[in-house]
Amino acid sequence: MTTDSRYLRQVVLPIRLGIDPMEKLLVANFKGDPEFEGLEPQVFDDPINGKGMRVLRYRKDGRVDVYWQPGVRVDRSTFTVGAGICDFVETTIEPAYLEITKSGVELHLAFTDAQGHEVELRVHEDAQGKRGFPLLAPVGADIKKPFQLFLVYMTSIDLVRRASSEVAARIGNRTLRPASLPILLNWHRVWFIRYAANPVIGTLNPPMSRPVFIEMPIPGSAEVEGMTVIADRDGSVTRISAGQEPRQVQVDFLPGFPNPPEIPDGGSATGRWAIHIAGVNITGGSYCVSREGDRVTVELDVTENWKPSGLPFCMEIFTRLARMFRTWPATYRWRGVVELGAVPIMSGAWERKGRR
Repeated sequence: MTTDSRYLRQVVLPIRLGIDPMEKLLVANFKGDPEFEGLEPQVFDDPINGKGMRVLRYRKDGRVDVYWQPGVRVDRSTFTVGAGICDFVETTIEPAYLEITKSGVELHLAFTDAQGHEVELRVHEDAQGKRGFPLLAPVGADIKKPFQLFLVYMTSIDLVRRASSEVAARIGNRTLRPASLPILLNWHRVWFIRYAANPVIGTLNPPMSRPVFIEMPIPGSAEVEGMTVIADRDGSVTRISAGQEPRQVQVDFLPGFPNPPEIPDGGSATGRWAIHIAGVNITGGSYCVSREGDRVTVELDVTENWKPSGLPFCMEIFTRLARMFRTWPATYRWRGVVELGAVPIMSGAWERKGRR
């Protein structure tokens, strides 16, 4: 990329795209407990999240407890799950073992919660002929006040086979009973315990007080804040990407997203956008940008449902019956304002449009 200032133009971009690394995770659902519905251990080893295990504990009221080992970093200001956070504690998790193999999964974790109860989960699976499948996790379906569009795409997720596994879980002196799915996965009965390695997690427009400023060639590309931004000869952004293939998140705009300072007073622009994760089209929608004086309003509306492919027949049926798997992204919409000036500032927030 040339550094000659004659060929550079400043682009003001009210969009931030990120990728959140995760090594592996397991989600176990239980039945019959008066307080809790599930446990989700997650393993990290990256500069953003640190190194170690984090465990989410799902309550029946929709709130989520968050426990993590020293060495794992958690930002509560951008951490949104379920109906909100309850316990939020750094603690000793020992053991903290999660390994995904060709024949299944091995997990053993234990920690003491904020109420003084020992929490323990063991999963051992040894099965032949395991074959994972791609899935967009419906993690955003139950969030009432989202901070960001949070897309967790697993290129290969699998479920624990009942006949080839041992599961033991407890909280204090209460034994937790694993829930099962009323379907056969590849002709095997399964627990509602799923696991995946290397999920690709994309984030769009977390809370921010300023737009992204980019000095870039027009047309051309530039690297900024972990993103690669591509602009056309009009200075409009046609693509933003984060991460590296095959674990990459990408947003395309058609026509290109306009540079707010170059929109004429009283002018506006509309178009479409689409987000791809690991090369797969996940969702998308429409955008609208308008300017009145130094005030630029922006709307990103998610209108497209996830269209899964490559699912086993039983999971195809399951995601049709449980419609939230396909429809939850299209309940999100972001609205923001950029105030132009010597140093542009911005504000904005995601909202839920209602369940579909």
